[in-house]
Amino acid sequence: MSESFKLVTRKDHDLEQGEPEELGYGSFSSMEIDRAGILVDAFVEVPQGRHLGLFSTMVLFVSRMVGSGIFATPSSIFVNCGGNVLIYFGVWLLAALLSFAGLFLFLEFGSWLPRSGGRKNFLEQTYTKPKLMMSVTFAAYTVLTGFTMSNAIVFGKYFLSAIGYQSISDHSNLSKYISIAAVVTGVTIHGLSVKAGVRIQNFLGGLKFVLIAIMCVLGLYSVFFYNSPIEEASSIPIYAFQDEAMATTSSLATAFINAFFCFTGWDSVHAVASEIKNPVRTLKIAGPASLAVCFICYSMMNLAYLKVLTYEEIKQAGPLVGSMLFAKLFGPHLGAKLLSSSVALSTASNILVVLYGVSRMNQEVFREGYLPFSIPLASNKPWNSPLPALLVCGTLSVLWLTLLPAEGASYDYLVSMEGYGNQFFLLLVAVGIFIYRRKRKDEVPDTKAPSIGVIALILVSTYLLAAPFLGDQVSNSISILPPYQITALSLIIVCFLFWLVKFFLLPRMFGYVHKQRIITLSDGLVVTKWVKCYL
Repeated sequence: MSESFKLVTRKDHDLEQGEPEELGYGSFSSMEIDRAGILVDAFVEVPQGRHLGLFSTMVLFVSRMVGSGIFATPSSIFVNCGGNVLIYFGVWLLAALLSFAGLFLFLEFGSWLPRSGGRKNFLEQTYTKPKLMMSVTFAAYTVLTGFTMSNAIVFGKYFLSAIGYQSISDHSNLSKYISIAAVVTGVTIHGLSVKAGVRIQNFLGGLKFVLIAIMCVLGLYSVFFYNSPIEEASSIPIYAFQDEAMATTSSLATAFINAFFCFTGWDSVHAVASEIKNPVRTLKIAGPASLAVCFICYSMMNLAYLKVLTYEEIKQAGPLVGSMLFAKLFGPHLGAKLLSSSVALSTASNILVVLYGVSRMNQEVFREGYLPFSIPLASNKPWNSPLPALLVCGTLSVLWLTLLPAEGASYDYLVSMEGYGNQFFLLLVAVGIFIYRRKRKDEVPDTKAPSIGVIALILVSTYLLAAPFLGDQVSNSISILPPYQITALSLIIVCFLFWLVKFFLLPRMFGYVHKQRIITLSDGLVVTKWVKCYL
């Protein structure tokens, strides 16, 4: 691989070409001078350029947030609220408000650090001591857990249902093969052409907006036109409990957690900020607008659930509550087809968006040079797309899909483990905003997150990290593996030990230091290469 080198240090702002100097930890940064003579950070830009406008960015947000959750979780949330309609909608409103708090937290950080990487940038710029500890630990963890599992598995099951398979459990292996094929197809689409991948992604995202419109129409139809055959259900006051024994402090917390996770995805789009046109302004518009669209969509669907179904029907339906709703509105056969097709479409869009986002996050990690084979894995060759980073994400996804049993608790265990680790780092980001504000107290960000919202996010994240350790651990474990929260923390510790050994212990034992070499690859991508310099 031929390489050309460009370097400008923040120390003297002189542009040098040829073999770069060796740089110490964070002493200098790769900079370039554009045609106007303005100094810019070369790490901000990527060879594929800025090609995501407002609509494409909203598609990324909405496609990540709207998945299968709204069709599956309302049953458990309503039951855990004791059938109290007022509390039920209060839980959803609180989850939405907290999601907005998290979104504005990321918008504030993103206005200071408008480049791809998202929480990776936020963490490493906040927790700078010990040197590289946070950067390397989070980078390693991100790559190891960067896969698209849940969407692929859900797509496989609902795709079979949509094409006419009645008993999905009898065709679990076929469902697995479809899941793997979906991941491979997504990697191929985004790997061969960035523009074509975004067009397909936008098309599916546009269809998802149509799905959202249908959800809203369902809500309005159920409220104003649907005549429930069970009159007593509609006569129950909205503040009354239908099963007061079910409503406890613990159950309400569980209800909130399920509702909050239905909005998951508001924190993902900053990972591709270097490909967004005018990222600070675009994200400031697209983020809140997308979250508002999702909240309206969820509210309309919840109105439909409560108007069409009784408490007992919702309770008995469990995760199939969406299927029961569609069956009552459109008949058992047409309703099932409509629901299966809707969820399959939704998750297909999610697969493409997750692959797009994770591959960009992986590429940003590989550009830093911390991990083995970072430079070839960061490359945009041969089709000016991050195909190597995509292949890492795709390979991990296919590997887990292959190893996991077609049915069973393995999938839930893996998803819970990934979610727990992400919650850990989200807590660090929330705490970090107060640290970062102190570092830049003389500057005013373009977007300011309300402190009360950030504090609420810290409290909820702390609870979510502590809750799995309370009570019986049997449901958190599988086979010979420890509870998922222990596995997640163990993985974080392993990533920390990687930093400790490579960047702390070995240099002191053998008398060398790591120095940075900032290089520009032949495809135009600026990366970091770490070299040993003996004292």
